[in-house]
Amino acid sequence: MRQKLGVILGLAVLILILIGLNAATYVQKEKTPDNEIIPNRSSFNSGATGTQALYTLLNETGRNVTRWQSPMDALTTQSAKNTPSTFVVVGKTRRHFEDIEIKQLLEWVNSGGRLVLVDRDLDERLTKAIAVWQLTQKTNDLELLIMTDPSDAPQMTSGMPASKPVQPSVFTQNVNAIQTSRFASHIEISMKVPDVVQTSGSGYDTANSIGQPRSTPYDFYQPTPSPSPTGTTYEMRGDAPPPPAPARSTSLTTVQGDEVAGDAAYSAPVVHVIGNQRNVLVDIPYGAGEIVVLSDPFIVSNAGVGLVDNAQLAINVVATGGGLVAFDEFHQGYGANRNQFFAYFSGTPVIAIFGQIALIIFVVMLSRSRRFARAVPEGEPDRRTKLEYVGAMAELQQRTRAYDLALENIFADFKRRVSNLFGLDVRSTNSRQLAKLIAERGKVDAAEIESVLEKVQDIIYGEATSKKATVALVTRLREIESQLGMDRTVHRRAVR
Repeated sequence: MRQKLGVILGLAVLILILIGLNAATYVQKEKTPDNEIIPNRSSFNSGATGTQALYTLLNETGRNVTRWQSPMDALTTQSAKNTPSTFVVVGKTRRHFEDIEIKQLLEWVNSGGRLVLVDRDLDERLTKAIAVWQLTQKTNDLELLIMTDPSDAPQMTSGMPASKPVQPSVFTQNVNAIQTSRFASHIEISMKVPDVVQTSGSGYDTANSIGQPRSTPYDFYQPTPSPSPTGTTYEMRGDAPPPPAPARSTSLTTVQGDEVAGDAAYSAPVVHVIGNQRNVLVDIPYGAGEIVVLSDPFIVSNAGVGLVDNAQLAINVVATGGGLVAFDEFHQGYGANRNQFFAYFSGTPVIAIFGQIALIIFVVMLSRSRRFARAVPEGEPDRRTKLEYVGAMAELQQRTRAYDLALENIFADFKRRVSNLFGLDVRSTNSRQLAKLIAERGKVDAAEIESVLEKVQDIIYGEATSKKATVALVTRLREIESQLGMDRTVHRRAVR
């Protein structure tokens, strides 16, 4: 242990030196200011482009809100208690949506969910998946984004008038005006132009010309038919009158082998807020659910949510209807499959310290398990014990029939112990004296004891004997010891 103590102390000192060097050389990275070119729309971000203020407002006002950090397939596989009724995606996400994720998201909307998209430029895969209505966005002054400070509200809203609700709705309740940035996009809505397919006969095939577009690679999931309410208002552009409603038809049409609903199976989109000749907030029905598009993330960002009635509009859009409101953090880089240990210590020297300690432990274990010289022969254990010597001598005497020698060894031990018991000198004591004392102590015949002792001495001095006679004499000697109270077990215990 003393030899290993130096090694252990050396390792401890080395680890302390490494920790000190890591702490001394660590330079904290300066936080990059938020900008509109590469914004961080996460609800974990407290910067100008983040949405932490809106999330905190919803949470502290009693709304059921959560940060969604699971893959998209969990929307349809989780229990009804944990399934959100509103799913909010703000801005360009750091992790792009895969095709299968968009399909899963639209399936969830079709089953009755509300998808809130807050962005200046939507993913075209989402806009093209909306079967009947064509949704496009136009953004102005993008070249000024790099020169604009997102935390400077006057700079972001310079020259931009307040946007007004165009009709009373659940989204515009208690909203008089909202303030968008000058980078807000304009949402244009129009019906998709149907493809006209010429057949081999005369004229055109009208089977595909009743308002259904031809399938595209982005038609991931078509919504299920739902009855269109009568008297639906078709809001197309802020300054343009609504077009006449399309011809009603309840038939289903087949487009390139996919069965989709006719145009009459859908309700029309509704524009709720217009500002500076721009459609700012649009609600698009999709199956049993709806897709809500807000054209400017500045409205819900930390820098803009406090302006005018922006907060009220954001609450109406995401929280109206009750249920669980989920902010998409999975695609913002905060997925649940991320290692929480490394995420917690991200940006600190702790990870490097743990890595170096693990490397030191590995090197020590490797060095202890490997030889760095020629193999040393294994030492043989010393098997020469007292019992082994006695056993070997007994076996030797038995094989050579040296009964006199065995009896001599036993009688010498017997005489020494009896002489010690009576306080006599073992060298000057004769057999008669011993027999007399043994007879007095053990209450036995002295002549018989003396005869046994004499017989033993005769054999020791060379008289012939046999194995049987030797065993009988040894047995009698042991009986005499027992009669004198000289039990060998008790004697061994006393010696110990």
